[in-house]
Amino acid sequence: MNLTAITIDLDSLPVAVAEITVLLTAATVAGWFLAKVIIRKRIDNLRELIEEKKYELAQYRTLTNTTVDYPIATNAHKTVYPPISPDHAPDDLKVIEGIGPKIEEILNKEGIHTYEQLMETSLLRIASFLKKAGPRYQLHDPSTWPQQAGLAKQQKWEELERFKHKLISGRS
Repeated sequence: MNLTAITIDLDSLPVAVAEITVLLTAATVAGWFLAKVIIRKRIDNLRELIEEKKYELAQYRTLTNTTVDYPIATNAHKTVYPPISPDHAPDDLKVIEGIGPKIEEILNKEGIHTYEQLMETSLLRIASFLKKAGPRYQLHDPSTWPQQAGLAKQQKWEELERFKHKLISGRS
């Protein structure tokens, strides 16, 4: 095999470096110019889109800027539930496993005073009450409370006690 030796002409080296530098500089300037043109075009397109959306918003506002004959709920962040009827005394919610005096107080503040109300209340709503009450109450699991409330409402006390014993012992 014949290996050809690479010879470097030291006299032409500065010329080659200068040519490479000029080419790199030209490529950089061309890239910068193209990027500037492309970005300017994108910005112009976005400005046009913003103006179109402003016009659509103004049209929508003029359409909805009419007087309304019915009341509009503002600041409606809480669902209002009817209070218990005055002819029925509140039930003792502490009968249910997992509900103590403090949690009963929390439920009462939220309008839940009877087994029927607890039975009909969604688990998400009960969990939100506990979450709002603080981290101490978030640990409680209300998943069986509506079922227990149903048994208490029907006055199936023996069945409720068996169910509570099953919950306490950890059997499913």
